[in-house]
Amino acid sequence: MIDWSPSLASTAIFVVGWSAGWWLWLRVKSLPIVIRPDASSLDASPPATTSRPQVSVIVPCRNEAANLPHLMTSLAAALHPGDELIIVDDGSVDETANLARAQGATVLINDVLPAGWAGKPYACWRGAGIASREVLVFLDADVRLGASSLDSLCAVLRQHPNALVSVMPWHRTHGVVERLSMLFNLVSSLVASISPRGTSRRVAYGPCMAVRRDTYMTVGGHAHPLVRAAVVEDLALARVMPDAVALVGRQHEVEYRMYPDGFTQLVEGWTKNTATGAVVIPRVTALLIIAWITSLCGGVVTSPWFYLASLAQLVVMLRRVGNFGPLTAAVYPLHAVFFVAIAAWSAVRSAVVGNVVWRGRRIPTR
Repeated sequence: MIDWSPSLASTAIFVVGWSAGWWLWLRVKSLPIVIRPDASSLDASPPATTSRPQVSVIVPCRNEAANLPHLMTSLAAALHPGDELIIVDDGSVDETANLARAQGATVLINDVLPAGWAGKPYACWRGAGIASREVLVFLDADVRLGASSLDSLCAVLRQHPNALVSVMPWHRTHGVVERLSMLFNLVSSLVASISPRGTSRRVAYGPCMAVRRDTYMTVGGHAHPLVRAAVVEDLALARVMPDAVALVGRQHEVEYRMYPDGFTQLVEGWTKNTATGAVVIPRVTALLIIAWITSLCGGVVTSPWFYLASLAQLVVMLRRVGNFGPLTAAVYPLHAVFFVAIAAWSAVRSAVVGNVVWRGRRIPTR
């Protein structure tokens, strides 16, 4: 007869890690809802009574013809009269620029990348340079906004006028491969649960960032010497801002679909994100996340009760970060193995090769 009773030591290790996961998750802050559309769609129309500062939406794009129409459809409901939309084409070879023009956006073309700049910071800076509204909102092309999302961002900025406000979008996945992002998305949300005292380990989420234009220009924005050449420009920008607020998006409010092109893209993307982001996670947060991942990996081989406890925890947590569902959570041991494998590969590649590959470009990691 199999004895499923775990030892006292293994029980203690599991409980500590499992509790660390709960503690982090309960501290994660979501984007507040200012005005919730009655419809459960990203295409819902905004109420006519909504008032907020005028917004300049800036979207740096590189070969985003597949994503851009979806973003612009969602923006049609979120933008108010007087807002502006600026698309910065960063060397695309597809129809990105033509699609943007057809939708009435202002389009800038980056033909030459100046020395000392990385592509995305330069694209963001050029867009900000012609923006004229009070609030700047930087979006990735794979983001989808709800009708009240820009209102919510402006509401947070009213409370934190000198802050870079960023949102990790809710992840809408399609298929088994895309759901391999499960633990990566969850860990990404947990890293913002503790606000570090210093600026060197501030967290920001690049897909959706908002900042007052005067604050951005005062610090130098993406042209700041610490930001302009940064591979992870969102974290670099957070470090030079007077304040930073990182939030988690809600379903139908701020969403994205990551890595729709298959397994290779997903592996490259999370290898890049792990390599470039791991070094800036606050130390206390990193230790708690390691303890939590240990509870996932160790608990499943120690006791079926530990497996069920972790499964229940994941089912609750995952609702906040994407449409992963209980069936995806049920095979979390496989996701844990994949997560650890990518983290190990990212660390080895960073140490030995000194770079990671993303969209055909080699990104230095040291």
